[in-house]
Amino acid sequence: MSSVFGNVRQLGFMSRDIDRSMHYFVANWGLGPWFVLRNVRNSMLYKGTPVELDMSIAMANCGDLQFEIVAQHNETQSLYTDALAHTPELHIQHVAVWTEDVMALESAAHAKGWKSVFETVSGPGRSVFVAHPSEPMVCIEISDCDPFKNRVREAIRQAAATWDGSNPIRDGLP
Repeated sequence: MSSVFGNVRQLGFMSRDIDRSMHYFVANWGLGPWFVLRNVRNSMLYKGTPVELDMSIAMANCGDLQFEIVAQHNETQSLYTDALAHTPELHIQHVAVWTEDVMALESAAHAKGWKSVFETVSGPGRSVFVAHPSEPMVCIEISDCDPFKNRVREAIRQAAATWDGSNPIRDGLP
């Protein structure tokens, strides 16, 4: 457990081809089922500037650890396009921690030299991504424990725990 951030709850991957990436995890890791939201419009702040993203997001669990794959479909500059410019194939872009108090954890990160570089504007709850100047491509997502998010997280975890290998990719949330 991190003395600053607590337990890592999610590994966040970037991909240009979300379907190929989900199939990779199903075929090679036996990881699923995946729940995918396609072409979601998200309003975000990228380094303080409002941006509109068109993205797909897929989530699955491996025990208590959630895996997330993000594919951005438009060319708007964002944390995601920055990550793909450095490593164009499937790779870890962030780890996430879940907290009851995003602002307090964000302040603790700032005290350790981390900078807020990306945050949600639309959608349930709040998430902020922080990066440290010494390794700016390694981000931590600080995500709140919004009741809707918690229900979805638990449903995905339960689906993984009882998955029999059928229907590995499912559109929508559980």
